Amino acid sequence: MPALALAVVGIALPDSLNPSLIVAAVYLAVGPRPFRQTLVFTVSAFVVTLAGGLVVALGLGDLILSLLPKLSDKAKWRVMTVVGVALVAGGVALYWRRKSLAADEPPSRRPRPGGGTSSALMGASIAGIEFLTAFPYFAAIAMVVGSSVSPGQKVFLIVLYNVVYILPLIALVIACAVMGEKGGRLVAPIGDWIAMRWPIVAAPLIGAAGVALSAYGITQLV
Repeated sequence: MPALALAVVGIALPDSLNPSLIVAAVYLAVGPRPFRQTLVFTVSAFVVTLAGGLVVALGLGDLILSLLPKLSDKAKWRVMTVVGVALVAGGVALYWRRKSLAADEPPSRRPRPGGGTSSALMGASIAGIEFLTAFPYFAAIAMVVGSSVSPGQKVFLIVLYNVVYILPLIALVIACAVMGEKGGRLVAPIGDWIAMRWPIVAAPLIGAAGVALSAYGITQLV
């Protein structure tokens, strides 16, 4: 369980540099009522991502496992090794496409559209779209589903992943709670930096997590 939790955190940390969520949260932070807006946005994104992960892990995952023969210990370590290799491949692909995936200009310089947008709807919508293409999240879920931990521990691990995943949003909420509108203006450059450089940071982190998982799985198989 401790090794699995560390693996989950290792995958979630680079995944937390999600430019779509961070830029949207910064957009809300520099507007009116920054604390309330960013808090509602963060909670709605967390709920949607967590719910999707639990449905896959405890619903579809258990259904798939029930149709397969019981996995041996070696098979579970093979699953971890395969997940690690897949993460390394994902990190290489992310770095390869870094220029096309990163923003070409600071988001804070873009004009704000007219009209109001519900922060709850924005958070749920972005999180829902991101969930459909959340390769690291699915890799972590596959690792959790293939493990021998109890259903309660599986829930804990999925919650842990999601807490780590929204850590940048939590930091933004705290900044807005402490400093109000000034907090939003202070973190706007950080949001710009992440939007324009996140692949360069996330790719090696994802690759490192994959190497660590693969190495750990291989050592258990030997």
